[in-house]
Amino acid sequence: MRLSLCTILLFLSLCPLCADTWFVGFTNKNGTSGSLDKPSEYLSQRALLRRQAQGIGIDSADLPVSRPYLDSLTRKGATVVYTTKWLNGAVVTVSDLETLQGIRALDFVDTMQCTKHDTLKTASVRRHKLPQWLSADPQPELTAAAADEYKTMLGLDSLHTLGFHGQGKMISILDNGFHLVNNLPVFSNAKENIVFTCNLVNQGGSVYDSGTHGAMVFSLIAGVKEDTLTGTATAAEYCLFSTEDDNSESLLEPDNMIRAFELADSVGTDIISVSLGYYDFDNTLTDLTYMNMDGKTARCSMAATIAASKGILLCVAAGNEGSKPWHYIDAPADADNILTVGGVDINRQHSTFSSFGPTADGRVKPDVCTLGTAVPILYPFTFVRHNGTSFATPIMAGAAASLWSALHELTAMQLRERILQYSDRYLTPDSAFGYGIPNLIDAYYDRPTALPTLHSNPGSECLIFDIQGNSRGNVLNDINHLEKGIYIIRQGENVRKIIK
Repeated sequence: MRLSLCTILLFLSLCPLCADTWFVGFTNKNGTSGSLDKPSEYLSQRALLRRQAQGIGIDSADLPVSRPYLDSLTRKGATVVYTTKWLNGAVVTVSDLETLQGIRALDFVDTMQCTKHDTLKTASVRRHKLPQWLSADPQPELTAAAADEYKTMLGLDSLHTLGFHGQGKMISILDNGFHLVNNLPVFSNAKENIVFTCNLVNQGGSVYDSGTHGAMVFSLIAGVKEDTLTGTATAAEYCLFSTEDDNSESLLEPDNMIRAFELADSVGTDIISVSLGYYDFDNTLTDLTYMNMDGKTARCSMAATIAASKGILLCVAAGNEGSKPWHYIDAPADADNILTVGGVDINRQHSTFSSFGPTADGRVKPDVCTLGTAVPILYPFTFVRHNGTSFATPIMAGAAASLWSALHELTAMQLRERILQYSDRYLTPDSAFGYGIPNLIDAYYDRPTALPTLHSNPGSECLIFDIQGNSRGNVLNDINHLEKGIYIIRQGENVRKIIK
């Protein structure tokens, strides 16, 4: 959004400058220090290998932003907090009108948006914050077997029995912090596998100082109870990012998310788990609308789609607004080519709070669902039950990592598609469940085999696939190679028409 000086002055009249934070977008990357021929200067070897394995090249989005542009911002009086290479810009703090006007006059500046007013605070905690997320019923009597509830729902227990626990995969978790993860017994197995941490809320601070929500999320991926593996991907490596500020709700937080996406990509992450979402802010002038939920409006959604294009599988919480006036998913759950995760209860019924789709441009959301009601979570020492798509998401992220460790030859896009294909509503997706609850053991065992029955009804102009067993994924792949026409996939009472 390119702001005129009049708009900037409006912001200033609403709230005097006090080291306010701004996103500044650039027109190009002239003067970048990076080269497409030398990606090892800004991407780790692991990141390069991940892209190479998936046939993904290096492009201009990977190049660092222009150093001369950053130097110009500094000379004008701004302080650069961090940069975003994918969206070609910088997050800066500005403390006076003269500096702001000077930046706006620079010919390489394309976009300016105030992302956080230091003087604008709210007395109440916003909807995303912990008290609302963590409405809980303590259940200290639960044992490690409680984790079987979400594992069995996904067929993950069988996958774990075969020895696949996410080994060889790196998972990045974005949240409000990871309180005491470095000390608690539940994380005794995970501590040595934490390879990178970054606190983007309190620059230079530890991710372990605060954030019980993030710690609970991480427990569902990496937790251990009395030598029993309760997490969904206990053999993976982990990166922990603090991006969410519990004391405010501003555009700076989704911008923190963008920075975390880029860092996660750079260190070589395979899967990102995001139990955060945004649409309303302390500054109501920056609120999003449902029509903005198109994957192309919110910066964090745009960055999530870019991350997916780099060979990363993103699992993002659908949101907890299903029974509230907003009703729909929020950002970045509207991003394309990710897994937006909704919630169900133990009986596989839709969690009343789980946000609905579709996206504003009509794409199916959520993509999948798993346990989100009364989820048994081990933290700090005993199990408690919590509600939220915040907790369905790490379950799915860890489960996807375990499946990927079993099917390591798949690309991130192929893994996502396989998870969708082996979900129980794949042929009849809707705005509550999306494609449904995945069955990961079926997804593992159903390797390419002979075609299912293919025939044409007498007098019809379409081809009909009758599916037996768990071969619907193969059918979709086969249809992709057929000529234009009408195709029917039939599995029991489920029927889906495909027009090419």
